[in-house]
Amino acid sequence: MTRTVPPALYDEVFALATAIAQPDARPLDVVDEVTSSDAYAKLLALFKNRENSGEPDPFLTETLADFTIDNAESIRLYRLALDQCAAFPGEATLSKRIGLVRELIKADRKIEAREQIDIARRESFSARDTGSLEELNELATQCAV
Repeated sequence: MTRTVPPALYDEVFALATAIAQPDARPLDVVDEVTSSDAYAKLLALFKNRENSGEPDPFLTETLADFTIDNAESIRLYRLALDQCAAFPGEATLSKRIGLVRELIKADRKIEAREQIDIARRESFSARDTGSLEELNELATQCAV
Protein backbone atom coordinates (compact mmCIF):
# COMPACT_ATOMS: atom_id res chain seq x y z
CA MET A 1 0.00 0.00 0.00
CA THR A 2 1.41 3.37 -1.02
CA ARG A 3 1.24 6.24 1.42
CA THR A 4 -0.70 9.32 0.41
CA VAL A 5 0.85 12.60 1.50
CA PRO A 6 -1.74 14.76 3.28
CA PRO A 7 -3.29 16.92 0.52
CA ALA A 8 -2.72 20.27 2.27
CA LEU A 9 0.96 19.49 2.81
CA TYR A 10 1.35 18.16 -0.73
CA ASP A 11 -0.24 21.28 -2.22
CA GLU A 12 1.89 23.64 -0.14
CA VAL A 13 5.15 21.80 -0.89
CA PHE A 14 4.27 21.45 -4.58
CA ALA A 15 3.54 25.20 -4.86
CA LEU A 16 6.85 26.08 -3.19
CA ALA A 17 8.83 23.60 -5.30
CA THR A 18 7.24 25.01 -8.45
CA ALA A 19 8.12 28.56 -7.36
CA ILE A 20 11.71 27.47 -6.72
CA ALA A 21 12.19 25.57 -9.99
CA GLN A 22 9.91 27.70 -12.18
CA PRO A 23 9.52 25.00 -14.84
CA ASP A 24 7.52 27.33 -17.09
CA ALA A 25 10.18 30.08 -17.16
CA ARG A 26 10.92 31.35 -20.65
CA PRO A 27 13.61 30.95 -21.72
CA LEU A 28 13.95 27.80 -19.64
CA ASP A 29 17.21 28.82 -17.99
CA VAL A 30 15.93 32.20 -16.79
CA VAL A 31 14.16 32.12 -13.46
CA ASP A 32 13.14 34.90 -11.11
CA GLU A 33 15.86 34.49 -8.49
CA VAL A 34 14.00 36.54 -5.86
CA THR A 35 10.87 34.42 -6.20
CA SER A 36 12.94 31.24 -6.15
CA SER A 37 14.93 32.33 -3.09
CA ASP A 38 11.81 33.41 -1.22
CA ALA A 39 10.10 30.09 -1.96
CA TYR A 40 13.15 28.16 -0.77
CA ALA A 41 13.16 30.17 2.48
CA LYS A 42 9.46 29.32 2.97
CA LEU A 43 10.14 25.64 2.26
CA LEU A 44 12.96 25.64 4.81
CA ALA A 45 10.74 27.39 7.36
CA LEU A 46 7.97 24.84 6.79
CA PHE A 47 10.46 22.02 7.30
CA LYS A 48 11.80 23.56 10.53
CA ASN A 49 8.30 24.27 11.86
CA ARG A 50 7.18 20.68 11.28
CA GLU A 51 10.40 19.29 12.76
CA ASN A 52 10.09 21.51 15.84
CA SER A 53 6.43 20.61 16.34
CA GLY A 54 7.18 16.88 16.10
CA GLU A 55 5.40 16.52 12.75
CA PRO A 56 8.20 15.72 10.28
CA ASP A 57 7.29 14.34 6.89
CA PRO A 58 9.69 12.48 4.57
CA PHE A 59 8.03 14.00 1.50
CA LEU A 60 8.82 17.50 2.77
CA THR A 61 12.33 16.51 3.84
CA GLU A 62 13.08 14.98 0.44
CA THR A 63 11.78 18.05 -1.38
CA LEU A 64 14.00 20.30 0.73
CA ALA A 65 16.97 18.00 -0.02
CA ASP A 66 16.17 18.25 -3.74
CA PHE A 67 16.59 22.03 -3.66
CA THR A 68 19.40 22.36 -1.12
CA ILE A 69 22.59 23.53 -2.81
CA ASP A 70 24.95 22.61 0.04
CA ASN A 71 26.03 19.05 -0.77
CA ALA A 72 26.65 17.92 2.81
CA GLU A 73 23.30 19.30 3.96
CA SER A 74 21.51 17.69 1.03
CA ILE A 75 23.05 14.32 1.93
CA ARG A 76 21.99 14.79 5.55
CA LEU A 77 18.44 15.63 4.48
CA TYR A 78 18.12 12.64 2.14
CA ARG A 79 19.34 10.35 4.94
CA LEU A 80 16.88 11.98 7.33
CA ALA A 81 14.03 11.51 4.85
CA LEU A 82 14.92 7.82 4.53
CA ASP A 83 14.99 7.49 8.32
CA GLN A 84 11.62 9.24 8.60
CA CYS A 85 10.05 6.70 6.24
CA ALA A 86 9.98 4.14 9.07
CA ALA A 87 7.19 6.16 10.73
CA PHE A 88 5.19 6.43 7.48
CA PRO A 89 4.17 2.97 6.23
CA GLY A 90 4.00 2.87 2.45
CA GLU A 91 6.21 5.93 1.98
CA ALA A 92 8.28 5.49 -1.17
CA THR A 93 12.04 5.43 -0.59
CA LEU A 94 13.37 4.98 -4.11
CA SER A 95 13.44 8.63 -5.18
CA LYS A 96 15.01 9.59 -1.86
CA ARG A 97 17.69 6.96 -2.29
CA ILE A 98 18.41 8.02 -5.90
CA GLY A 99 18.73 11.65 -4.73
CA LEU A 100 21.14 10.50 -2.04
CA VAL A 101 23.19 8.56 -4.61
CA ARG A 102 23.47 11.64 -6.84
CA GLU A 103 24.69 13.77 -3.94
CA LEU A 104 27.15 11.11 -2.75
CA ILE A 105 28.61 10.96 -6.26
CA LYS A 106 28.97 14.76 -6.32
CA ALA A 107 30.79 14.53 -2.98
CA ASP A 108 33.08 11.84 -4.44
CA ARG A 109 31.83 9.35 -1.86
CA LYS A 110 31.60 6.56 -4.40
CA ILE A 111 31.76 3.62 -2.00
CA GLU A 112 28.72 4.92 -0.12
CA ALA A 113 27.02 5.70 -3.43
CA ARG A 114 27.55 2.11 -4.63
CA GLU A 115 26.07 0.77 -1.38
CA GLN A 116 22.98 2.92 -1.89
CA ILE A 117 22.77 1.89 -5.56
CA ASP A 118 22.65 -1.76 -4.49
CA ILE A 119 19.77 -1.06 -2.11
CA ALA A 120 17.97 1.07 -4.68
CA ARG A 121 18.33 -1.61 -7.34
CA ARG A 122 16.59 -4.10 -5.05
CA GLU A 123 13.82 -1.56 -4.42
CA SER A 124 13.50 -0.89 -8.16
CA PHE A 125 13.39 -4.58 -8.96
CA SER A 126 10.70 -5.18 -6.33
CA ALA A 127 8.66 -2.29 -7.73
CA ARG A 128 9.27 -3.47 -11.31
CA ASP A 129 10.51 0.04 -12.05
CA THR A 130 12.65 -0.39 -15.16
CA GLY A 131 13.14 3.37 -15.56
CA SER A 132 14.76 3.61 -12.15
CA LEU A 133 16.89 0.55 -12.86
CA GLU A 134 18.20 2.23 -16.01
CA GLU A 135 18.91 5.42 -14.08
CA LEU A 136 20.72 3.44 -11.37
CA ASN A 137 22.81 1.64 -13.99
CA GLU A 138 23.88 5.02 -15.37
CA LEU A 139 24.72 6.26 -11.88
CA ALA A 140 26.70 3.06 -11.23
CA THR A 141 28.94 3.87 -14.21
CA GLN A 142 29.84 7.15 -12.48
CA CYS A 143 30.99 5.15 -9.45
CA ALA A 144 33.29 2.81 -11.35
CA VAL A 145 36.76 2.60 -9.88
